[in-house]
Amino acid sequence: MLTSSRYLMNGSPRCCMFCGEPFQPRDGYVEFWRTSAGQHFCSEFCADDAEEALFRMRRAGASGRTALLADATQL
Repeated sequence: MLTSSRYLMNGSPRCCMFCGEPFQPRDGYVEFWRTSAGQHFCSEFCADDAEEALFRMRRAGASGRTALLADATQL
């Protein structure tokens, strides 16, 4: 979801959580993408890339646990 704000509250993120780039002002507003989890990104592309990276980490963790369980049953 694209969010625009004229005012950034103290303690609110000022940079993209994925690439680290600062949010860009447009027409006096600061635009950023906010996910339903409350994470802030500079664009929909960074939001998608972060979601893909999280999915890959979860999948790698799950396949690693599966391999450990398979090895344990062979003992």
